Amino acid sequence: MENKFKQIFIPTVVLTAIGLIVAILLGLTNLITKDRIAALESKNEAIAISKVIEGETAPAKVEHSGSEHTYYIARKDGKTVGYAFKTSANGYGGTVKVIVGINLNGTISGIEITDTSSETPGLGQNVAKDDFTAQFKEKDKNLSVVKQNPNSDEIKAVTGATISSKAVTNAVNSALELYKAVTKGGAAN
Repeated sequence: MENKFKQIFIPTVVLTAIGLIVAILLGLTNLITKDRIAALESKNEAIAISKVIEGETAPAKVEHSGSEHTYYIARKDGKTVGYAFKTSANGYGGTVKVIVGINLNGTISGIEITDTSSETPGLGQNVAKDDFTAQFKEKDKNLSVVKQNPNSDEIKAVTGATISSKAVTNAVNSALELYKAVTKGGAAN
């Protein structure tokens, strides 16, 4: 009986100790790297914003659909030239994050996908490629996704990644809604 107790107790204690040590090490790693990760995300976001809209940008906030959203006002020579909106939507494996640039006339100047890490490699992550993102340029209406032959208010899905394509399109549609909320009252000037 005592031998059986040792056979169960000792491995249990060892596994518990290993689990605690690993958890502590993971916590320390997170503590050490979280500031670097945040700085890198901020830098990548600034690069994405500069790709979708020209000018110097300054953050601002807008209330829409019961929550507060951060967006960026782009100015050139002291005049507002457009906006950049950070949006996201649920894709196949998780959240897809997008930066959308919108000109003063309400047309999309460009989009940059900032995170598709939870989407399927080789399929869903292909939504970040230029041949897909270029379809959004100059669009100004609520968009939908089709598999073939898109018209002016439609985006052609990436083959094998319809859900990821819809996620990007939903994020862009959210940005268009935020643009309307920002410019409705003239608050963006």
